[in-house]
Parts: sequence; structure tokens; C-alpha cells
Amino acid sequence: MIILKANLLQIDSFSEKIWEYVHEQFNRIIKDDGLKATKKRSVINLSEDEKNFIISFNNKDTIKKLLKADVENLKKTITEFETKFPNLKDTSNNLNRIFYNIFISNIYENNKRFDGLKFVQSIGLNTCPYCNRAYIYSIKKNGIIRPEIDHFYPKAFYPYLGLSFYNLIPSCSICNGTTAKGNKDSNKDNLKNPYEVKEDDFKFKLDITSPSKFDITLDKKIDSNNDYFKLEEFYKYHDDIAHELYIKFKQENTKEHFNSLKKSLSGIGFDEDEIHRFLTCGYLKDEDLHKRPLSKLIKDLSEELNLI
Repeated sequence: MIILKANLLQIDSFSEKIWEYVHEQFNRIIKDDGLKATKKRSVINLSEDEKNFIISFNNKDTIKKLLKADVENLKKTITEFETKFPNLKDTSNNLNRIFYNIFISNIYENNKRFDGLKFVQSIGLNTCPYCNRAYIYSIKKNGIIRPEIDHFYPKAFYPYLGLSFYNLIPSCSICNGTTAKGNKDSNKDNLKNPYEVKEDDFKFKLDITSPSKFDITLDKKIDSNNDYFKLEEFYKYHDDIAHELYIKFKQENTKEHFNSLKKSLSGIGFDEDEIHRFLTCGYLKDEDLHKRPLSKLIKDLSEELNLI
């Protein structure tokens, strides 16, 4: 995993655009005392407690607070909601279904209200933060192509967080797929959100078992994230990168050439970051690791091989 950082001005702008849609949906639900019957759904009536709970949230400040809630406050929100309504996570629960209708069906899945393409592009993320193995570029040309947006806390269980900025994680299809994260309960499993990952939470290590066998392991890891996304298992398939770094820079007969090349590049104006990128196709700074797949792996192994 790589570190994901949020731009506070961007979050303010996002909440300013979305809160009125939520307010509008809340008003509709309050007016109808729930959801009217349709051809696909029977009527869903709110209890007095449920209606009062929604009314208490139906103001600009509270809605924006929910949309802007950081990682810690997302957890507090879950506790607050489930303390008052213990069965809220049940997808057949009436209040769960009403929240799903408000946040997901009528806003998140409505391109006119929630522009997923613009949301992903505004974050400026190039690779999946869960695995750093795949590009997630977005384009709009003769249609829309954007990466998947993972609801860190699944929208089926926590629909009221369906539009919370820190709960919306652009990701690759493998990490967000049914065999990896899918609708598993990340709250129950103590999964770590990319926005709370720290520099040393994950650290790759090279295990050279023979002259031709280069195993990649995680010397440091968050067990729940590693289990979800099978990071250690997937990265074993990238042993060619480890082998390439080793044969380029670790053998005795290449050390002198490597140091000479670094000196030459420095002499013509290359800075340390540029030299590292030129030699390894990777990045030095944590904030740049998202720019290219496998950059975290390359950085960690470069440090182990004393390249940086």
C-alpha cells in the first residue's frame, strides 16, 4: 500500500457541491415518512425514532460534517449510528434501505449529482493505493472510462457513508473485486484506510535464496490489509524487478560504474530524485510513489541494496 493524502480545499469543494443533494433527499424522505411503494419495492415507513434521527441530521453543517469526516470520524460515526440502531448494518433493515436510497441510488449512482470521473481526477492519483501494482488513469473521450471507486466501508453495510470523501477510494478492479475486498466488512476486520497508512507500515525486503532466485517478502506489513489484498502473494510475481535491480547495482563489477554514473548525472544538473528515477524507473519521495506501479517496491529494494 501507498500513503494517500487529502487536499482540504478539495474536500471543502466536494462537500459544498454534494450537501444540497443530500438535504433534498432527506426532505423527500421526511415528507413521505419513508419510501413510497414502487413496482419493485413495497412501502417503507419510518418509525418515529428513525424519522427524528434523520431530521436531526438534515442541516447543512451536519451533512457537510458527514461528507468531510476523516478516518477517525468515520469510525465514530459508525459507532454513533449503530449504538442508536444496532441492526442498521442489516441490508434488510428499513433504515439501511432508506439510507441506501438517499446516498447511493439517488446521488452516488446518478452521474448528474456525483461525477465519479471528476472526483477521481481531482484526487490526482495514478495508481491503486491498495496495491500500487496497476495504473488507474481516467479519461473522457467518446464516453467515460474511470477506475473503480471503492467504498472503504462497504455501501451495503454503511450506506450513510456512501458519499463521505475519505470513504471513497479510487482503486483497481482486482483490489475492489469480489475476491479481494468486495463487500467484506472492513470495519469488523480492522482494515487500514489508505488515508491512515504511514510510511513504515509496509516495507518490502529481498530474500536471495540462490543466484537465480529472488524472493520478495514484506518485512513490515498490516496483517489485515495483506490478507485482503494478497500483497505478499502478488508481489512474488514481480521478482524480475528485484533481479534487475540486483544485477544492475549490487554486483562488484557494476558498483564503480554505478557510482560514476551517479556522479556524472549530478554534474550535469540532475538532482537526487531525478538520478534515482533515471537509474531505477522509481521514485524517492513517498508523495510520488503513486505515480508509477511498483514504485514502493523499487524504493524499498533500492534502500536495501544501498542505492539511495
